[in-house]
Amino acid sequence: MKKLKETWWKLRDEASFLLLEVVCGLPTGAGDWLRYQVLRRVLGHLGEATVLKRGLLLLNPEKIFIGSNCDLSRRVFITGGGGVRIGNWVGIGPDAKIWSVNHRFEDPDQPWLLQGWEHKEVVIEDDVWVGAAVFVMPGVTIGKGAIISACSVVSKSIPPYAIVAGNPGRVIGWRRKPVQSGAGPADARSTIDDGEV
Repeated sequence: MKKLKETWWKLRDEASFLLLEVVCGLPTGAGDWLRYQVLRRVLGHLGEATVLKRGLLLLNPEKIFIGSNCDLSRRVFITGGGGVRIGNWVGIGPDAKIWSVNHRFEDPDQPWLLQGWEHKEVVIEDDVWVGAAVFVMPGVTIGKGAIISACSVVSKSIPPYAIVAGNPGRVIGWRRKPVQSGAGPADARSTIDDGEV
């Protein structure tokens, strides 16, 4: 009986994954509408007026929460095992990858394939633009209003309104530069130096 239950759950998971693959592969137009209808029942949360383009790939969709008015371009890949929270008004460019799970490799005396996984939540706050082919690593928070340039690798958290580029991602500018607490407008200074984040 135990074997039968295991087989049932495995088939159910495979069927769900196959349904997601089919729905996420449908062309734009009716496919966008159908993707939204199916994924709002599968994801942890899916807000209103969010567009999910063709080629979307999701692992552990029940741990992925996406806000309203977002736009996920073609071939976005999200691994949700550690949890992924995406705010409102977020744009994610084509071929971007968001990872909340990664291999462990701390023990050099044991093959890395036998060391299991680490799960770390990724948070992308409101009004963030993640450019094409960006790679977001587990445990990262991208602050409100940040812009991540195409092909960047985000391995550390990003402050609000920062403009980030490169591998590793570095702050190259600001949409709104942070000010020091208690400073007046005349002597406002950055509390975060430009550089690697």
